[in-house]
Amino acid sequence: MLFGMTVYNILWYFMIYSVVGWMIEVSFHAVTLGKAVNRGFLNGPLCPVYGCGVIMVLSALNIAGSIFGFETDLEKASSLLLFIVGIVFATLIELIAGFLLDKLFHARWWDYRDRRFNLNGYICLEFSIVWGLAIAFVLRVIQPFFDKVIGIIPVFAGKLMLGVMYLVFIADLIITVMTILKLNKQLEHMKRMENAILKLSDGMTEHITADTLNAMDKLAKGKQKYEERKEKQKQKLSELEERYAHMKKQFMYHKLFGTGMLLNNFAENGHSSYQDIINKIEDKPEQTE
Repeated sequence: MLFGMTVYNILWYFMIYSVVGWMIEVSFHAVTLGKAVNRGFLNGPLCPVYGCGVIMVLSALNIAGSIFGFETDLEKASSLLLFIVGIVFATLIELIAGFLLDKLFHARWWDYRDRRFNLNGYICLEFSIVWGLAIAFVLRVIQPFFDKVIGIIPVFAGKLMLGVMYLVFIADLIITVMTILKLNKQLEHMKRMENAILKLSDGMTEHITADTLNAMDKLAKGKQKYEERKEKQKQKLSELEERYAHMKKQFMYHKLFGTGMLLNNFAENGHSSYQDIINKIEDKPEQTE
């Protein structure tokens, strides 16, 4: 037993609520944005923050019950207690997850900075209350149902199913982390390319002006030098622009998984290092102060 739950049940809770959370996120954004958006951190249909949140709440409830003598039977426990535990621990897990994702990958999967009473965009009072109410409902109504479903599944079959699901989950996690790290390197490369394009473009303007003036004094020699330099710079600029366009096309080949999915999420919620490049890849207009 671990915090009043078996490891077998904890593994099931994490997987079930991660999938349910992913379904909620996709449905919510389909309604609000009018399009399908894979809102998870992973490529697969999982939002681990939901699974972690529910497990943390259940653990806290069981620990509090054993220490203070609270009723931990979810169908009998106080609704106010479920709400309080839900709002505290759901907010805590959202704060920790948001902070870690931001610091480790320089990106956000949600951002509350446009809402009142927020803490650096990681959490806000409005959604903390929503999470508290949602968790109270889940613990009172949904959790007893899932407990019955888990109890119906033969233990051997359940362990086999969990083994397969967690192998896929771990593989997806590794691939996603590697993709994000690779993506950051590619964005840095694109940023350098953009700077080189800008420098070449500005340089062409300066050289053309200087060489044109010089050609007025030494027409034949100046014109030849001007044409040669102009042609070389145009060729280099064309090559850079072609490579830049190719990388952009590769990024956005598919928006429901891989780099396309990640860039789509970053465009909505922000990337601390490469937001300007991501906006251009997504063809979003630049924001002005």
